[in-house]
Amino acid sequence: MSIRKRLFLSNVAMVLMPLVMFILYFILLNVLFSDHMKFLSNEYHRGWEKQPAGQESPLFNQLKKTASLESEKFSNQTFLDSISNELKEEHAGVIIRKEDKLLYTSNRVKDLTYDELPVFGQEGYFPVARLEHQQYEVRQHDFFFKDGSEGSIFLLNEGVPFIQNARTFFPVIAFGIVIILVLTNATLTYFMSRRILKPVNQLSAAASKIREGELDFKMEPASKDELGKLVKTFDEMRGKLKEASEIREQYEKNRRELIANISHDLKTPITSIRGYVEGIKDGVANTEDKLDRYLDTIHGKAEHMNRLIDELFLYSKLDVQSLPFDFEEIEWKAFLEDYLEELRLELREENVQISMQTVEGFSPTVRVDPDKMIRVMDNIIYNSVKYVDKDRCHIRISLEEKEEMVEVKIGDNGPGVPANELSSIFNRFYRSDPSRNSNSVGSGLGLAIAAQIIKAHRGKIWAESSSGNGLCIHFTLPLFDEEGDRR
Repeated sequence: MSIRKRLFLSNVAMVLMPLVMFILYFILLNVLFSDHMKFLSNEYHRGWEKQPAGQESPLFNQLKKTASLESEKFSNQTFLDSISNELKEEHAGVIIRKEDKLLYTSNRVKDLTYDELPVFGQEGYFPVARLEHQQYEVRQHDFFFKDGSEGSIFLLNEGVPFIQNARTFFPVIAFGIVIILVLTNATLTYFMSRRILKPVNQLSAAASKIREGELDFKMEPASKDELGKLVKTFDEMRGKLKEASEIREQYEKNRRELIANISHDLKTPITSIRGYVEGIKDGVANTEDKLDRYLDTIHGKAEHMNRLIDELFLYSKLDVQSLPFDFEEIEWKAFLEDYLEELRLELREENVQISMQTVEGFSPTVRVDPDKMIRVMDNIIYNSVKYVDKDRCHIRISLEEKEEMVEVKIGDNGPGVPANELSSIFNRFYRSDPSRNSNSVGSGLGLAIAAQIIKAHRGKIWAESSSGNGLCIHFTLPLFDEEGDRR
């Protein structure tokens, strides 16, 4: 669920949850204090309404009976004193009125006057009446004395149930509402902040580890929302950083090996050149023929160093992918035939035989850099020529289509390479001669450069061999059609 939906539902819950809790809270109050909260259902009546049967006090019923049967008793002081004795146990007051005269007023309501009382003819129950700046619950009964004069009996309770209960429970209700709102808000905020802060803390801890250089850990998103996607993206970035760090370490390792190899490969011809130069200076080359041999050797060593430097420069540019390529669509079979025709002339004096076999009618089109592919073919073929240990070197080339790729095979009849070394022949400075002496002519970069060029063409290169049966180099190139390269 997205954060937007979660926030929307949280806001809805912020409204609904307090409402539900308010209802449950009022139900609980009604259950716990049902005797004091009857006003919610039974005791609130508007205006001068008749009090429901069975809810009047026994004293008021007695006074109503007396008014009906023996109204003259209301002029008897002894009877009135008995009323006062009964009122001592009740929180109520009684007023008996005859016409415009108050015959009896109990102590609790002695400050009330005739003018403040309801007029004759409004018999009934009034839950809220304000008399003499005091709120009362008033019960009124109207009757006629035997002489025909109007009379009224008033039973007044100080503080009507609604007001009394309101004064008692409104603070409780208000406090409960505040508590419900605070608890609801705190609960929802806690869970929302937990869902948000958990991935934030996870990201913060991961950032601290990355800052310290630690990249070997894994982050698992706890949700599928925006923050979960952020955690996933951050972990992918961590993986990229780790991969880049490993590549950087590998490059640094390669750089150290490259410097060591360059030092070795350059030191050997330089040492030879220095030796021959010192021989010339010391007069060792004391004949014209000897001097020519010394100078030819020095020239050959210098040429070897120049080729080595050129190949090192080319390999370094390929390694960092800074060498530009000029791709063209060419007919691969015709291109190889033209190339091999020129190569046969160059190798004619070295007793090298080159043959090419293709499937009849197979004429693939590829998109390559012609100059770079000539470099690949040169490096592979001259590598075979250099290591062939027979009187006649036979180079066999074949073409075939495999899975929308054109596969080129270049085999020789040389001594081959042991199986445990096949994976190393495309490494830079690799030579099958473990001593790496000067007799092993070459820079050791030929096949490494060929592998980098094939990789730049989105192809693959590998080798097959068995000791004594020659070496076969395979490489593939994507076929090209009108819609572009196939992959």
